[in-house]
Amino acid sequence: MRELRVGLRFSDATTIEVGTLAETGRRVWFQYGAAFADLGLEISPLRLPLRQRDLHEHQPRPGVPIPGVFNDARPDGWGLKLLHRAFQSRGRAASSVSPLDELAWLGPHTMGALVFEPCTGPESALNDAVELAALAAHAQTVWDDAVEEVLPELVRAGGPSGGARPKALVALPSDGGPGFRYGEGALPEGWEAWLVKFPTRRDDADVGRREGAWMQLAASAGLNVPEHRIFNLEGVGDAFAVRRFDRLPGGRRTHVLSGAGALDMDFRTATADYQHLLRATAYLCAGDQSQVLEVFRLAAFNVATVNQDDHLKNIAWLMDEAGAWRLAPGFDLTYAPQPYGERATTVAGVGRGVQREHLLELASRAGIKGLTARRVLDEVTAATARVESVLKQAGCCGAVSEAAVRAVLDATERVRG
Repeated sequence: MRELRVGLRFSDATTIEVGTLAETGRRVWFQYGAAFADLGLEISPLRLPLRQRDLHEHQPRPGVPIPGVFNDARPDGWGLKLLHRAFQSRGRAASSVSPLDELAWLGPHTMGALVFEPCTGPESALNDAVELAALAAHAQTVWDDAVEEVLPELVRAGGPSGGARPKALVALPSDGGPGFRYGEGALPEGWEAWLVKFPTRRDDADVGRREGAWMQLAASAGLNVPEHRIFNLEGVGDAFAVRRFDRLPGGRRTHVLSGAGALDMDFRTATADYQHLLRATAYLCAGDQSQVLEVFRLAAFNVATVNQDDHLKNIAWLMDEAGAWRLAPGFDLTYAPQPYGERATTVAGVGRGVQREHLLELASRAGIKGLTARRVLDEVTAATARVESVLKQAGCCGAVSEAAVRAVLDATERVRG
């Protein structure tokens, strides 16, 4: 049997013991520690509530091999690729690596505030031994499967991350000055935690700048979005960087729970509706209607901007040290049409050709007043109607960006009604 001690670390100074995660063969269990259960901190209120103090057996299934809240701490896509390459360098085949092996490798170097012991991976710290462009260039070769050996620097910088695209966790000067450090570790004074997405050779040249433009549109539409920057990397292209919302000043951390983690679902195959997310938000945020309205605004924005890759890992909530929840800032917002125009997350049961009436139906089901819902839709469409000028200002003039303008203006008209 393999066991991991689960902790909750809001600061480097203190780790709160949460419980024990164990596996034997294909069976997985979790149990809260008695002392943690008495604290009243709900790390996964919907699927792993504190009232379940007895041993909880999780039924592993594709995409959710361990309880969702801990599955969130595992990397996926790019991070998992790097992690498995690291295991292979130690003589371990990827097929022999279990989810608990992956969590143990990361140990305290996870996204969010959950940490795991014992840690089997290498010591991690912030470094500045390579240039960002060199790290990005190596990431491209790994993405293309053009090299067998992965630089340790890239594993440390990208291993904890999720999502399919190559990326790295870095620290940048808080005053906006030059320089960067990569990896996970204590932030020196005057530095902030950021995540950088690298373009691949399959991407169009506008991809990084276009995501930056979408963040501007989202902010204009009234959404809460993190600070972002564009880095021109010689020989690679423009990279999109975003300030991490799971890290706070002074080295503090925030617990993060995605839609997939909260609902214990596989984001790749889940048939979810924004109604589920609105209800989950109302429950997690203790009925705070401002948070519910923020999710509705996000749904409207994703529809109007043709972000159809709005799966359950692309929405999250944050829990502070007092156990209070709020919606995370918007992330992974970009032009993302999907095959046949089907959304990853439906709107009032509709996945294709969503119109104003469907969004108003969604609002009604969530208890949002019609006048309020219509105001939000008008605010969102007033912002998204400016897509052409925002993309031009960002320097996006390629064929994909031109197609995005046409698609967004059409979608905006449907939402405007």
